[in-house]
Amino acid sequence: MTHYDLLIKDADICVMDSTMTRIPQGWVAVNGTDIAAIGQGTTPENITASDTIDASGQVLFPGFIDTHTHIFQSFLKGLGADHRLIEWLNLSALPYGQFMTPYQQRLAAQLTCMEAIKSGCTTLCEFFYTNQDPELADGCIAGMEDTGIRSIFIRTFQDCGKDYGMPACFIQPASQAMEEVSRLRKTYANRGDMLSIWTGPDVTWSTTKEGYRTMLEYCNAENVRYAMHIDETEVDDDMCQRNYGQDIVPMLDEMGFLSDRMLATHCVNLTNDEIRRFADNGVSISYNPVSNMYLGSGAAPIREALDAGVNVSVGTDGAASNNTTDYLESLKFAALIQKGFTRDAARITAPQTLQMATNGGAKAAGMENRLGSIEVGKRADMFLFEPRKLKSTPMHDPYATIIYSSSQENVSTTIVNGKIVYSNGQFSCGIEERDLSDKINIELDKLRKQVAAL
Repeated sequence: MTHYDLLIKDADICVMDSTMTRIPQGWVAVNGTDIAAIGQGTTPENITASDTIDASGQVLFPGFIDTHTHIFQSFLKGLGADHRLIEWLNLSALPYGQFMTPYQQRLAAQLTCMEAIKSGCTTLCEFFYTNQDPELADGCIAGMEDTGIRSIFIRTFQDCGKDYGMPACFIQPASQAMEEVSRLRKTYANRGDMLSIWTGPDVTWSTTKEGYRTMLEYCNAENVRYAMHIDETEVDDDMCQRNYGQDIVPMLDEMGFLSDRMLATHCVNLTNDEIRRFADNGVSISYNPVSNMYLGSGAAPIREALDAGVNVSVGTDGAASNNTTDYLESLKFAALIQKGFTRDAARITAPQTLQMATNGGAKAAGMENRLGSIEVGKRADMFLFEPRKLKSTPMHDPYATIIYSSSQENVSTTIVNGKIVYSNGQFSCGIEERDLSDKINIELDKLRKQVAAL
């Protein structure tokens, strides 16, 4: 007899490997954190498991990887609506962000991660920029770990930006920021690949050339990955032209900043030359379609990037510029925006969108050997999709159904690192949605009073 910790049987498995293998009536066995065996047909009689999931009629997908969000913004859904980026920032994220407490960050992390888990996400990249107090980062990380999601915590920095409305309390020398990154890496070094610490400049208009250099020297010396907002709007290039006489991407390329450890977020205004530079240097893109529409920023040239060989992933962005952390919703937008803006229905297909959400996310996270597909030896990060709901019935094609006809109600079970973190409406962490909502509303009353007193 062969015993496993977890067995999922009778599932339609969408492997999401290089050949888009699909295994009807398949089974997956998990030992510890990893996928130990995969088969088709009836589960062999010599297999037993501590926990068995009967997945008859359901589809098993690898877990989604959300490559960009701002956790504290889950407190701010709907604030600053109907404004462009800079105006929206000064109406919502910046005034509220400067007053967040570690406890509020923890609640926001629980909310964000639970919503992500409920929409099939098993990995979340938090782009953290409320850096006025080191304990805020610890509060955010605690909330992420509370839920059991795989986490990438990107401790960014701003070393200028007052003229664009950046609160003075956020601004610090890049060298000081790298000291804090080192503290976080040391404090959480025992988490393995369940928690990765990255860094990065927040935005072009809050970073000096010296800041880029300081961060790059640190990352090169310590082999640390990094991310940044780039070319979200025309402001990035306008600022760089005014101060340095060139656009942001060519400037970073000349500095040696573009590399396969870089995750570039938004990229709405990339030119063909800049796409080529990304491809040549192995830069990954985090495509955030909902926030790009919400803020009127435009549609990123994703087809052009893919055709050039750039790795593309998908992010939700913060809930203040998306208004949810519903990854399934973002995937539908990811495909439809590309079709609609070009009047080409085949511009981005459902399978290609899923590849960005899984394979693309894994590569962007630097974990393509461990995440992104359902294969033996990879981490057991996956979710079960229940198509027998009004919105998704009938299911002719699982790829089309999950991209165009699904919602959170279709996610029946989410598994991270071999552990069931969500099943049939219940979170294994024990946090109740209504209780969490009540706690957040109490804290929001405090924040509103502080912002009103500005």
